[in-house]
Amino acid sequence: MVKRKKSEASAAAAADDDAPGPSGQQHVAADPLTAVVYIGHLPHGFYEDELLGFFSQFGKLVRVRLSRSKKTAKPKHYAFLEFQHADVAQIAAETMDGYFMFKQKLSCRVLKQSEVHPQLFKGANRKFKKVPWKKIEAERVNKDRTPEEAAARTAALIRKDKARAKRIAAAGIEYEYEPLEAQRPRKAQKTTFN
Repeated sequence: MVKRKKSEASAAAAADDDAPGPSGQQHVAADPLTAVVYIGHLPHGFYEDELLGFFSQFGKLVRVRLSRSKKTAKPKHYAFLEFQHADVAQIAAETMDGYFMFKQKLSCRVLKQSEVHPQLFKGANRKFKKVPWKKIEAERVNKDRTPEEAAARTAALIRKDKARAKRIAAAGIEYEYEPLEAQRPRKAQKTTFN
């Protein structure tokens, strides 16, 4: 028998693992399951607090994340739960898969290690706060401007209008329109009375 070094022996074992099996297929190492459970087809009204309360009957939950729309803050009807132990997650997923809740058939499965994104639980375990983007933008657009800000804004519009007129002329298009500078109200003239 020939003695091999440990590194050669491990390399040979790895080569044997990669070699095709009796059926000619490659051996693929099984992707280990995690303690993260995906739950799909969640009914309306079954949100973070309800998920935490309901699934706590199986074991300790570490993190709960319900996917929501950034724009409207409404739920997207799927969630991810992380249990403290992987075997508890497996039991919970098998038990709740196909379970009917408020006329919705839940679909549950344990995620593999390759399916768990590093930022999957970003923003988990806290209430989702809706940001009123339309209101913020409306306030920004409709705010009162100082005379200096209004003058700077008007000057920028006139510059853009002149550049547009130059591009139209450079393209060989004969197009006449009243420029913004002509539409601007004229400064009040001082009148003196004798």
